[in-house]
Amino acid sequence: MSSTSDVFLAVSAQAPEPSGKRHSMLTPVIEADDEAVTDRNPADKAEISHPEFDISSEEKQIFLTESQQSEYVASKNGGMSISGDAPEDVVDGPVVSEKFNSDGEYFDEMYSDSSSEDSDTQSKDGDYETDLEFDEEKWLYPERFDIDLTGKAKYVKTCEDMGISPTTYFIKHIQDRELKMKFHGLGPQRMKALAVPLQMNTNIEILNLEGNAIDEDGAICLTKVLRENFFITELVLAENNLRTEGGKAIGEMLINNRNLYKVDLTNNDIGDGASATFCEVLNNNKLLKIMLLGNNSFEDEGARLFKSAISDNTTLEVLDLSWNNFKNRGAILLAEALQENIGLKSFNMAMDGLGRDGAEAIARALRENRTLLELDISLNRINMEGAIALARGVKENDTLTVLKCGSNPFDSEGAMEILEAVDMNDSSELKLLDFSNIMVKMNFAKLQCRLQDERGMKIINEGVIPEFARTNSARLTAFRVDPIGTFKNNAERADVDLGELLVPYLDEEYSLDIKEFKTIIKNTKIDLSSEQINIIALRLSLDGRVQCRTLFDINEDEGDRSSGNSRVESPANTDRSDKSERRGSRTNNKMIPPKFVKNHVVT
Repeated sequence: MSSTSDVFLAVSAQAPEPSGKRHSMLTPVIEADDEAVTDRNPADKAEISHPEFDISSEEKQIFLTESQQSEYVASKNGGMSISGDAPEDVVDGPVVSEKFNSDGEYFDEMYSDSSSEDSDTQSKDGDYETDLEFDEEKWLYPERFDIDLTGKAKYVKTCEDMGISPTTYFIKHIQDRELKMKFHGLGPQRMKALAVPLQMNTNIEILNLEGNAIDEDGAICLTKVLRENFFITELVLAENNLRTEGGKAIGEMLINNRNLYKVDLTNNDIGDGASATFCEVLNNNKLLKIMLLGNNSFEDEGARLFKSAISDNTTLEVLDLSWNNFKNRGAILLAEALQENIGLKSFNMAMDGLGRDGAEAIARALRENRTLLELDISLNRINMEGAIALARGVKENDTLTVLKCGSNPFDSEGAMEILEAVDMNDSSELKLLDFSNIMVKMNFAKLQCRLQDERGMKIINEGVIPEFARTNSARLTAFRVDPIGTFKNNAERADVDLGELLVPYLDEEYSLDIKEFKTIIKNTKIDLSSEQINIIALRLSLDGRVQCRTLFDINEDEGDRSSGNSRVESPANTDRSDKSERRGSRTNNKMIPPKFVKNHVVT
């Protein structure tokens, strides 16, 4: 019995042409004469197959390599089947290089049927699809392929080249959406190193570098980065000592910038030299929404330029020009610009020197403007006349929701004028009214409570003036000087008749028990504290009894209540009359007024 390999070789030697079907390894060998097989015309060769052993396309590829090798050997021997004892010279014959694949196996295109061609096509297509998937992976997940989109590696390398240490906080948060590096002491040099990764970083959208003293050089370097970085939308450079040149650099960058919508340059000592640049920003940049230029050094010339730019701008929503060096004329120009503007929603003019004339200009703006929602005019030297003008503007405005006018010298009366104007304006939308550092009176507090309940307003003030406390203070001073006179005056204001009150309780010497006196006075409407009543009782008392002659303007040397020259003696007052005589009391012509005597008859 021949070996399995011999069977494979025999089957391969008799393999049909490419148009025929291949047999599987289990297909029996069909015996035929060698001559018949050899003499057969290739064109006349019939397909040799067994009806019960037709194979599938998958089975055709099982022994593809061995079949190709067998065909090659058969072709070298005149088409005869090769067995294990094939001639040595045939096996070792010359090898044609183009007939072998990369594995040293023979490949003949004559025996590559349609299934093999399809296989090759699928293989090539598979390779092509794999390449696409790899590129897509690199594009979707660049961090897997070591692509430095954050700029971390370049930042470290730049710091090494500049001889400075990298900022650890920046490296740690370089992939954050909002990078806050407030007061990290960067300075101009570290800012230059930081600019390298920021130029290619695609993660950071909000860049906050407040308080880092980057100066003019750092600002100029940063502007070069922002011209190429289209991902940063908010830039905060407050308190960086940019000065005028740094401000101009930022402004020139903003003129054509199309991704920043908020820029904060507060407290950078930017002067009028940069005002023209920022005005050009307002005229050309239609995407900028928030510009904060407070606490800088702009003056009246800058205000003149800003007036034109603010009047024409329709896209800026928030503008801060507070705490600059504007005088009264410059502040009035800004107020007039507000009157013509139709885009601003929030305007901060705190500490801009409005005064009375500026307040009147603001009042005109409030009557005309229908887009402004928040206005801050605190610390503007607005007096009582300016407050009255503001009240007229508030009375006709129906869009403003926040008004801050604290720390102005119009005091409680001016605050009351403005609050009453709000009360009379039924269409007012005010939700916050700020009178910080202004004391108000009790009537203001009552109206404030009502508006808070009815409209849900929030009204801020420094507190209610304690009017009663101020009155008591004055009365206490007067009481210390003249307690008896103050007592009599208080009784008169309270409409209390001391004669009708005390005479029924007095004895013949116009005195009564000290405890009884205190009880009577406490039960009246006289405005005196218990301490004050004690002081009066002690001042008028003698031997435990309150002497009321002083209260009725009766001198001690005057006679008793019933006669001007004689006394009506009674056993009960004998001792007291002796004491009176010892004091040297004498009668005179002055009599007790009839209202004090009541039922007693004066003779």
